[in-house]
Amino acid sequence: MKTGVFRRIGVFVTVFLSALASTVLLGASAAHAATPLGKQNWVVSVAGFTDASGSNYLRLGYLVFDPSSNAVQHNFWTWSQRDYPVPVNSGDVYYCGEFQPGTNPRNNCAIKTAPGFTGDPNGHFTGTYVYNSTSGQVTITWTSSTINGSTTAVNLGETWAVSELRPGLGRMQLASDTYSITGGYAYGSNASLAQTSKASMSTVRATQRSYVYEAHSWNNKKITTVARGSAGSFTVGPAWNACTDGSCLGYVQKNAGCDAASCCGTTATPGYAACVQKLADSGDRRFYYLTGDFGGRRNSYEFWCECLSYDGCYLLNSHVRPMLQVIDDSGTFEGWVGAEVSPDRSGTRTMDGEYYGAFAMVA
Repeated sequence: MKTGVFRRIGVFVTVFLSALASTVLLGASAAHAATPLGKQNWVVSVAGFTDASGSNYLRLGYLVFDPSSNAVQHNFWTWSQRDYPVPVNSGDVYYCGEFQPGTNPRNNCAIKTAPGFTGDPNGHFTGTYVYNSTSGQVTITWTSSTINGSTTAVNLGETWAVSELRPGLGRMQLASDTYSITGGYAYGSNASLAQTSKASMSTVRATQRSYVYEAHSWNNKKITTVARGSAGSFTVGPAWNACTDGSCLGYVQKNAGCDAASCCGTTATPGYAACVQKLADSGDRRFYYLTGDFGGRRNSYEFWCECLSYDGCYLLNSHVRPMLQVIDDSGTFEGWVGAEVSPDRSGTRTMDGEYYGAFAMVA
């Protein structure tokens, strides 16, 4: 498999988060026991879900603990189902010119991400924290909230269960709260949150690794929580095709189990039988796209079934997942935390069928 040609659209995304610049990016030399597991810099995904449609929201961002003052800051992107967060082009167009037959997803397709994720975080919380190493919990109290430039005083409490996934990498899972969040995951270390700590796509692709999946998700008015290790993993390695400049990857999954109902309709739909047969004959393929063309720890991931568009790029209901890389104390890439932001774009919006989720995929 050879590297192909890469094309880029849109404007160049800044390599350093201006909203994060005011947050001290603390290195390993500054670690103190007063922070959770002695880790100061965390990436976090949080969800607030209800059974009803319309009230669901997500936050994806950075947590920085300051042991000198017990202060904590949270810079984040946020998406609300009510606001109809239609995905946007990330700035990358996938193109691979040379590849082994059957291994390449659709060429010349713009990789989509969640709205706002190509720019700086639009949310900022500040507050205080108390870490109890005996109970293995950290309690955060947010006292100030800034969303889209509007600042208000708040009193929002969160308690997280803290554990060590392995030496050099901490894990947190939401245990309780005093407001409306229902699930969340965070991974932390003392590696910088700046662009310099981020793994390139060539590094991600170089070694075959499986990243264990865990999630708190919403679809069809149902909230589902998947425990770490109970629902498989996301594998990336040399089998993925690389764009020429290394900023994106692509992969084809065969026998993917794509839903015939999504691609072909019902048995009463004209051409249903032929559509189902074509799905089987074509290998039941799902296309994956992963872009690293952002600043900070940002990546973004999109996938869709080939049966939704055999002849061109699929522009409707793909699954769109902005993500932040997990980096351990040694600077080693370990996976991602992310958010699924996949509203219905089929023309007549049906909220119930939309997909939202907070998740992590960490080796």
